Amino acid sequence: MTTSFERETGATAISLLKTARDVNAKTSDSTPDERAQNTGAESSLGAQLRRARVERNLSLRDISDQTRISRRYLEAIEADDYKNLPGGIFNRSFVKAFAKSVGFNEADAIRAYERTARAQGETPDELPTSRQPSRLYTDGETARSPLVTIVLSVLILAVISLGVYAALHWYQRRHETRAEQPTQTNAPTANANTQAPATQQPTPTAPVATKGLNVQVKAKGEDVWLRTRVDAEPSTDGTLHADQVKDLTATDTLSLQYSKSKANALEVTINGRAALVPTDAKGKPLVEMLITKEDYARLLQQP
Repeated sequence: MTTSFERETGATAISLLKTARDVNAKTSDSTPDERAQNTGAESSLGAQLRRARVERNLSLRDISDQTRISRRYLEAIEADDYKNLPGGIFNRSFVKAFAKSVGFNEADAIRAYERTARAQGETPDELPTSRQPSRLYTDGETARSPLVTIVLSVLILAVISLGVYAALHWYQRRHETRAEQPTQTNAPTANANTQAPATQQPTPTAPVATKGLNVQVKAKGEDVWLRTRVDAEPSTDGTLHADQVKDLTATDTLSLQYSKSKANALEVTINGRAALVPTDAKGKPLVEMLITKEDYARLLQQP
């Protein structure tokens, strides 16, 4: 026969079992928000995201590069300081992107964000927008003074201008050099060479030239600029180099023009006989030695 003590013990055990079952049922049916509240919010959203980031060995710079979110905003999320975020849907997007990049459940992150925002006395969709413009920060970023930009611009323009001036100067010098090379007839240098008065000597009778004029011109020891004209042909200009000999053949007349200062550097032979080289320019820029078939003998040196 069952005693009253045994009946009381059995009733107490049944009551304890029912109480435990009700507690388990309430715990399993509670929402994530209720579970977070029941646990006393032992870890905020920012702390959980920071812990998840550290576990994956990621820096805020890495998260910023992945999400294109300013590092300043990421720091605000980890500090649960949502008032420094742009506000509205941007906050949700930033929290969701942050959670995704560190492998945190995005839905749980959004709920935790809303709960924290309300706890701070703000409505998640109406958080004030930060007055500070959004920008992407980089490590070691420094602001450049406008004065530095102006100085650099001036230096660059100065270098370009100097290069253009040097190119123009080189081109002009090259053009002038080419212009002086062909003939130096513009202003032949006249030296104060004193010409001895010519002594009148009897002119020998020149042999009759049956084959016209054969003239040889030689530059003695230096270059001589020379202009020649054979009969009625156009004149030609050129430089007779040192010790160079030029042969000329004419039928009736032959004209040689040269600078007065170069007269003593010329040696002229007419039909095999040495000739006197005139040095008197007669007020003209160039000295002309005119050799004709009829009277070339007047230019020959006497033996």
